[in-house]
Amino acid sequence: MSFLFKSPKVVMPSAAAVAPEVTEAQNRQEERLKTQEESQARKIAAQRRARQYGGRRMLMASIRGGTADDDETTLG
Repeated sequence: MSFLFKSPKVVMPSAAAVAPEVTEAQNRQEERLKTQEESQARKIAAQRRARQYGGRRMLMASIRGGTADDDETTLG
């Protein structure tokens, strides 16, 4: 009963004991995750830029020449 609350000793395998295929797969997965995170960060930055500069563009739209609907509303 005394070892009921004791945790058994767990021996972790060393790096040499782990199969090289497993370590290669882990490295590939880490690289894949890194590239995915980078592309996601670029996508978020692009969306932020589009929101920031797109709003300015919409404000300046009337100065640029407006739209085709402006021609229909003039009396001339």
